[in-house]
Amino acid sequence: MDKNEQFKQYFSSHRSVTNELIGKIGTEHVDYQPTPTSMTARTLAHHMLKSFYQFTSAAAQQQASELFENEEETSLNELAEVYTTETEKLIESMSDEDFSATIDLTEMLGTKLPAEHVLNLAMDHEIHHKGNLFVYVREMGHTELPMFVKQG
Repeated sequence: MDKNEQFKQYFSSHRSVTNELIGKIGTEHVDYQPTPTSMTARTLAHHMLKSFYQFTSAAAQQQASELFENEEETSLNELAEVYTTETEKLIESMSDEDFSATIDLTEMLGTKLPAEHVLNLAMDHEIHHKGNLFVYVREMGHTELPMFVKQG
């Protein structure tokens, strides 16, 4: 199995849960914050989706496109669907050799990393914030929640 297919499966196993959690955020809860200094539910979901897309664009050595004219007026479900599809396309576009390419992230992170490490950093970032998202959705009153990852 190619590296891009392996990583896409890993990504999908986590992103499907992220998207399921995002789907539980009703319009009445998009401004929910567990504390005054926390991100709103909408900001957290958007941050997770867009960050992964931007990291993947960098790993694929492509310029991240603006996917929406007005993201603030776009539903969370649409944001999740489009960002997921576009991120998957970027992963699919990468060859095994691309995973070893050095990506210059000195402006953002102060270092250069192999593309595979950039993708793993993006995954770690999503997993971290997915934990936050579980708390938000639980505090919104949802009790039927998925496992943290879905296989297959």
